[in-house]
Amino acid sequence: MDGKVKKTGIYENLSKRRYEYWYVSKSGLKTMVSWLCWSAPPSVIEEWSNSQAK
Repeated sequence: MDGKVKKTGIYENLSKRRYEYWYVSKSGLKTMVSWLCWSAPPSVIEEWSNSQAK
């Protein structure tokens, strides 16, 4: 998955059926910070995505 990550943000990992938040440092180091499964309720997904944007 990290081959598709170009900048910090939320990505969909189709093979693992989850949302992932990736951080990309200025030096290009990619780190998956957190993830959330697709079966989570919409309210949880919204809260999670809003918390990642800060």
